[in-house]
Amino acid sequence: MNLESILTSVQLWAGPLTISPKSGINGLMSILDHTFPPNLKDIYTEELANQLANTQGAIASLNQLDRLLHNPNLLMHPILGKEAESSSQLEGTQASIEDAYKIDIMDQTEEEKNEAVEIRNYERAMYAGLAILEKMPLDKFAIREVHKTLLSGARGKEKHPGEFRKGDAWIGQKGTKKGESRYVAPDAAQVDPLVEQLVDYIQNPGKTHPLLVCGLLHHRFEAIHPFEDGNGRSGRLLISLYLIKKNILKLPVLYPSGYFEKRKAEYMDTLSSVDKGQNWYGWLLFFLRGLEEQAKISLEIGLNIDNLYKQSRETLKSEKANMNLIRVLEFMFTDYFVTAPMVNKSTGIPLTSCKRYLETLANRRVVIDLGIHNKQRVYANVKLLNLLKKI
Repeated sequence: MNLESILTSVQLWAGPLTISPKSGINGLMSILDHTFPPNLKDIYTEELANQLANTQGAIASLNQLDRLLHNPNLLMHPILGKEAESSSQLEGTQASIEDAYKIDIMDQTEEEKNEAVEIRNYERAMYAGLAILEKMPLDKFAIREVHKTLLSGARGKEKHPGEFRKGDAWIGQKGTKKGESRYVAPDAAQVDPLVEQLVDYIQNPGKTHPLLVCGLLHHRFEAIHPFEDGNGRSGRLLISLYLIKKNILKLPVLYPSGYFEKRKAEYMDTLSSVDKGQNWYGWLLFFLRGLEEQAKISLEIGLNIDNLYKQSRETLKSEKANMNLIRVLEFMFTDYFVTAPMVNKSTGIPLTSCKRYLETLANRRVVIDLGIHNKQRVYANVKLLNLLKKI
């Protein structure tokens, strides 16, 4: 596809915002000073066109996992867990995916548990969003419900999960005053109409390529900062949810936050460059490069997980043919620290059988027996955890 034909396929619809402009402080323009969606025709260079094509190709390759793998659904938990870990750590959470799956199984301090819940909630919010989008458009209700799940029972639960903020919001180091902040979000009174405008664009983007719409969506959401807390994580959740809704991505296995976490300073700078000077070119190029790189990484992760699963099954080849044993093995690829009662509750396999199958997996060195914790014997899929730690 040549540059002219690609450009034709991504002509950007532009409609002026009807809210009166109001400049921000610290010399920064308020997003109310910006026309949204922007007209990107002047910055749509050959470099951006080529990057768009490369990103689209990488995601298309990632989508082949459901055809290449024995059980592609087994990928969703590990890769989504890494996405949840990276997105939460971008906000300062110290917990890891390993901590998240130890909740109520292994001993943790209250602080460790609170941080781990944030990672598990990210996963739950993704699944909640996917369930909503099967029946509804990506609208204000969907956005609020995703946020509600994200903060429920976690730090920030007192900050009105699922409700748009009623007060001021600004971005800066902890303890930074509004007048010293890096970015000041629009007044609370503007949040609802700004989100409404964003949702209207999501549903009526004209001929804009969905990957570019996604980049515009992510920046605009973060700039609006519609909630009291959890805006960064919510905005990153929306990346995969939007791409899945548009049939660009088949499963939530893209893991974009890994790229943003590794390049946190550049991530923040390119977002800010739009606020300061409407540098959409720099932001969109960074965004598309990130999605391309993470699509390639996710594809590699997927193939490695599939190989590990196949090796584990091969190890059990000499065991009597029993599908319930395989079901327990598959469960170990979704909950990395498990007990027999957990497997029993999830699968319906009798408790005594669950204990026997887990012991078989441990004897075959497929999983590790960690001994008794909280009055239950705990088993861990250490090989899968070690694989994820290398990412």
